[in-house]
Amino acid sequence: MGRTAEYSVKGYVYQFLRYLNEILDAEAGTTVTIEGAIEDIDVNAIGSTTAVQCKYHEQAERYTLGKIYKPVLLMVEHFSQMSAGSSDVRYRLFCHFPGSTGTQTLTRTDLDTIVATKAVGLLPIVNRIKPGIDHEDFLTRFEIEFGPSVEDYQVAVLAKLATKGFSAADIDAIIYPAAFQRIVDAATQNSVVTRIIDPAPFIASLKDVRRVTFTRWTRELATREQIFKRLRGELKDALDRNSRSRYFVIDPDTVEDFDKDIVRFIKAFVEKYSFKYLHDNPPLFALTGPHDVGSLQVRLHDAGLKCATGLIGNAEVRLAELLRKPMIQRKPKVMLEFRLRLAARNGLGNLGANRPDELFLVNVKEDDWEHSDINVHRFEIDRLSDLEYALQLRREYD
Repeated sequence: MGRTAEYSVKGYVYQFLRYLNEILDAEAGTTVTIEGAIEDIDVNAIGSTTAVQCKYHEQAERYTLGKIYKPVLLMVEHFSQMSAGSSDVRYRLFCHFPGSTGTQTLTRTDLDTIVATKAVGLLPIVNRIKPGIDHEDFLTRFEIEFGPSVEDYQVAVLAKLATKGFSAADIDAIIYPAAFQRIVDAATQNSVVTRIIDPAPFIASLKDVRRVTFTRWTRELATREQIFKRLRGELKDALDRNSRSRYFVIDPDTVEDFDKDIVRFIKAFVEKYSFKYLHDNPPLFALTGPHDVGSLQVRLHDAGLKCATGLIGNAEVRLAELLRKPMIQRKPKVMLEFRLRLAARNGLGNLGANRPDELFLVNVKEDDWEHSDINVHRFEIDRLSDLEYALQLRREYD
């Protein structure tokens, strides 16, 4: 991802869409390498490779030669390093400039101008280009493709997903975000080998997806409203049940303004889902890492929320004490001994038979508490307001 670190969020989305588009278009025997050995995407067909680099220029810019010097130079550099008789490699610059459509080639004069640049930032690339390359040969291998806007591109990719046999009701909210996230996950793998996608199994595996995928990219997708609607519907049944054990495992270090917002978030959740005598199984909030759980307990107490922590004296947390049900007073008004549980995740071991009905993993990829017999809900968020909206603690999404 280093070469594209300067991209805007839309630039990343555009690049990931191209990955997915190549997978959906691939013919039998073709593999797609994400963050390829040559370019952003290497499409490896039998006997040939197409190396594609993506650039997104959304602001009021028109296409000019000067805006594509760097990607062209990087391709020329690779071409100059190829040994004679190597496999046929073709180069494609996939870019968006408002008002530009179709395809275009470079002239010999264009290429000579680019290679002769004296721009300080580009000279290291120029100096790595081996002398004596066949410019005409490179030009026959190179093409510029002007793509649609990121919004229009998402519409096109969704239309292609609809031709792959998925349920029309699932594409917007389940299949598309799951496919997009798998692309993102593949792009972050360190080894090129682990970034090679075989399109047929990739597409087939999406048919097994049953739950909504909620990640940091959800709000950038064109179908975010459908995703949220489906997610809130999926969670509603579990959240509406009175006696239900719900465990949250949260990584505080990966959430913006966690310390500022966490008391408000927990208070909102407890006041909606753990406030009456039928709510006899208060939620557990387990925080990963070295977060000061004791200080949070004090803040929650000051906010009117008593926590069970499972601590007996200065000893370690005792699971039986943490997970016991609260004593309930029904008259003259309903009073629960405590309304939530709070602990450091690192201090809790194997749950044994104390598995929850619902496990919410917030910015946590894997956890030992996961089990095939419980519902696991994964959230990758930047801010707690995302989670509040998904859990129906707020009506509007910002």
